[in-house]
Amino acid sequence: MPRPLHLWAFLQGIGHYPSGWRHENAKPADVFSMDYYKRVGQLVERGCFDAIVFGDQIQSRGAGGHTPERLAMPTLDPMALLSAIASVTEHIGLVNTLSTTYWSAEGLAQRFATMDRISGGRAGWNIVTSAHPDTAFNFGEEELPEKSLRYRMAAQVVAEAQEHWRAMNHELGNSPQQRPVFVQAGQSADGRDFAARVAEAIFCPAPTMEAGIAFRNDMRARVTAAGRDPDGVRIMPGLSFILAESEEAAIAKDQALLDLADEALCIEYLSEGLGVDLTTCDPAGPIPEDLILDQTILPRADIARALEKPVATGLSLGKFAAGYVRTPRGHNVFRGTAAQLAEMMITWVDAAACDGFTLQPAYMPGELELFVQEVVPILQAAGVLRSAYPGQTLRETMGLPRWPADMAA
Repeated sequence: MPRPLHLWAFLQGIGHYPSGWRHENAKPADVFSMDYYKRVGQLVERGCFDAIVFGDQIQSRGAGGHTPERLAMPTLDPMALLSAIASVTEHIGLVNTLSTTYWSAEGLAQRFATMDRISGGRAGWNIVTSAHPDTAFNFGEEELPEKSLRYRMAAQVVAEAQEHWRAMNHELGNSPQQRPVFVQAGQSADGRDFAARVAEAIFCPAPTMEAGIAFRNDMRARVTAAGRDPDGVRIMPGLSFILAESEEAAIAKDQALLDLADEALCIEYLSEGLGVDLTTCDPAGPIPEDLILDQTILPRADIARALEKPVATGLSLGKFAAGYVRTPRGHNVFRGTAAQLAEMMITWVDAAACDGFTLQPAYMPGELELFVQEVVPILQAAGVLRSAYPGQTLRETMGLPRWPADMAA
């Protein structure tokens, strides 16, 4: 029996390429309409995906002068959007990202309990601790708590939220899943240890199959050490993709998409990613490593690691920025035919590099539509992707225990 392959759709606004909104088949204005979310929700449900995932954005856009001004990144409230999608779908899971550093346990519990009840048991919580320093200002604080402290706070908030869910289930009757499916996305040692203790699914970068195998093996060892069953945790690396009738055509399509972002725009995007304004630097000059490390508002060690390889290879700032826009967080980018993508996905799952993929379409909704029309039938014919949902809840869809053990009385 082939290993089942799980699919999530990470639908961040208008797509994951900063220039994607300029593609001729993109519909950037539609992201402010209910019809768009109805269409997208029903599309991924037709493709038998597990879930839709939305990120959060709780620091102010433009804070500190590091946010690109020409990027179309709508940040409508994810919980409202997922509720809208719930009303026009029946099975697709609804995973929202909310921070344990800045939301109270009671508030989080109430929001996810509401989502779980009105959706018939399709809620998932991507548990994050927030990493952007400018987030603190929006909550009346001068700076973020230190990372290890944020994760200790997260453990406490999750435990308190569970107490609220127990109380609500006792008072109102069980919600369909008792509590949402727990998702985690942090990659640090603190983040991995936290995930090992609580996560039922993990979103991560895996630029190669070997990196995926290493991450999955590490997480399974940590989950086992935490006294949990590693088979009860799904590893879901990000995957961007560009599809065309041939590999050569896909590479050309990818380059054409990248070319829609000029060099200045790429440097603006890089400025936000590195937390330092680089717009006055010479694009033809070397990467200004010392300036970046001196002025970044993000963790210096993380930025140093991100710069190590491009600085060593002697890339100019402009060329570094042009490549960065496609893979800012180190996710895999596939370029090829539908059959080649299906083969790659099956190969990774068979090699135990992951349990599925979190798809990140370069532009929306056209590239996602191509995936559902051309790749999904191949995966279903190969017997790795379901053709119908096994039940009602996200937990059932993901093959997780119907009742979470940590909610037992």
